[in-house]
Amino acid sequence: MTLRHAVLGTAAILALGACVSASGATKTPAAPALAAQAPAAAATPAKAGELLGIEAFRGSWVGASQGEGDTRRAAALVIDASADGGLFLRWRSAEGPSDGQADAGDPLKMRENTAVFAPGKTPGVWTATLDSGARAKARLEGSVLTTELTAKTGGQTEVQTYRRTLTAPAKLSLRYTRAVDGKVQDTIDADFVKLP
Repeated sequence: MTLRHAVLGTAAILALGACVSASGATKTPAAPALAAQAPAAAATPAKAGELLGIEAFRGSWVGASQGEGDTRRAAALVIDASADGGLFLRWRSAEGPSDGQADAGDPLKMRENTAVFAPGKTPGVWTATLDSGARAKARLEGSVLTTELTAKTGGQTEVQTYRRTLTAPAKLSLRYTRAVDGKVQDTIDADFVKLP
């Protein structure tokens, strides 16, 4: 990671504001030490018995990614579980040019999404319908939490998959893929650290 990537990532994380959990408690993001982390693509699940169950994922996370092309992204993620077995996800992201020089022609883009998943009939599976009409399904298998969003866009089926793998205590890797009619259009790898 170059210094300008670190500066953009830190600035974007600060611009994302405080992370808010489902309970309403706030935590101010701290600048994470992302430079020393291994790339997300090489991530391996945490050792068996170390970080299992949704409890290991609960909390506020911050991270940065380098997608395809010249785009740099920073993100904040909140994962929480409700007493009835539901699942809450909120993610905020900022993206801009990899050189860190956003301008009027290529401004910094901010996004925020929230999904509240009802517990499924099978343990470790949740479902939701987003405000956009997209169907969402989350599935927990050991140290991997996979969220899949499916929507029809212009007569085509778009599937976005977020595969979050706990790689160590307080460390998570993300592998994002976006496919349209079964053909992968985008992939993003990111590393996240859990806020204290």
